[in-house]
Amino acid sequence: MASRFIVYGRTGCPFCRMALDTLDDLRQEKAFFDFTDDPESIEDAKRFYKWATVPMILENNTETGETRFLGGYDDLRRRFRHEL
Repeated sequence: MASRFIVYGRTGCPFCRMALDTLDDLRQEKAFFDFTDDPESIEDAKRFYKWATVPMILENNTETGETRFLGGYDDLRRRFRHEL
């Protein structure tokens, strides 16, 4: 499955940085949406995805267009546990 990853977070968040670094190390396509200066929008996203922390990571199947909420940094590591 060809995927791209969408990461919602903040530049000062260490787990956001580790998630982005992990995706870089795995040569995965990604888009990072920085909500550092927009706390209201990140709170809206947290409510929408029922997730309390950042990063919030989504996986988009580039073949089907289906997008699913993956979770946070630990969930990303589990997704790629065999490749790390």
